[in-house]
Amino acid sequence: MTDDFERMKVAFDTNVLMDCILNRPGRQIALRLLMAVSEEKIVGIVSANSITDIYYLSKKGIGDRAAREAILDLLSMFDVAPVDGEVCAMALNEPMSDYEDAVMAVCAAREGADYIVTGDQGFLSSPSPVQVRSPADMLRAIGETGGK
Repeated sequence: MTDDFERMKVAFDTNVLMDCILNRPGRQIALRLLMAVSEEKIVGIVSANSITDIYYLSKKGIGDRAAREAILDLLSMFDVAPVDGEVCAMALNEPMSDYEDAVMAVCAAREGADYIVTGDQGFLSSPSPVQVRSPADMLRAIGETGGK
């Protein structure tokens, strides 16, 4: 990195990325967050298991070809956090009721993420080792305001 400052690292939960890909409610805010990653205002992180989930869910909604293109776009923009046996075991020890959220939280912590962004209300209120924010709160945190 050639910048004089360390960019904020943000781990993206699957649902935020799916809002963009499937044109779901919340798409505009999610797109602005993806633009922040694309413009290198923040470092975007996605877990490896989210990539496979995104493909599976996207294929059903937009077809195989478009789903593969979406994955290729994500892989070109985001750092991919590995999900291995150690991550899975560590997630079992997190005081979170949703195991999938715990896996994301452990991945984010291992990658040095400053925040996790999610639209999942349960995740937002869980005791995570990395601070969890809604997409709108995350936009405010990175200084992206106003409606375009």
